Amino acid sequence: MSSRRLDPGDVPLRRKAGGNVWAKLAQITQWLVIAAVFAALFACFLPVIRQVQSLQEAKARQAAQVAAAQAENRQWNRQLDLLRTNPEYVERVARDKLNLGRTGEIIFRFDPYPAKSGALSTGAPGTIPAPARPASP
Repeated sequence: MSSRRLDPGDVPLRRKAGGNVWAKLAQITQWLVIAAVFAALFACFLPVIRQVQSLQEAKARQAAQVAAAQAENRQWNRQLDLLRTNPEYVERVARDKLNLGRTGEIIFRFDPYPAKSGALSTGAPGTIPAPARPASP
């Protein structure tokens, strides 16, 4: 009596020239599982990637603000240094911003020319506007 046992040699593990449907389906299933694992990893890390990008953008904005504040700080330090060491600069600031003058000096202050509103002031800066025409009756 021959016993019917499963012979491992009868199981097709390799692709034969004619092709084996089950082997092809097993290979496709393996690739699909691998793709699903990568997709799940990507889906898990996508919020983290977005958060990192937003933090990098915030860091760049803050770096620009720091650079602007440092430039302003350098400008204030320079002005402070000039006020401490340069008497001509102190005099100029006193004359321009505080309207001060030396004793016996007469200061003439001219206000800037007021800008007219309306159609006549649409010309280029520094041009003389045309005279207004009287309204016809």
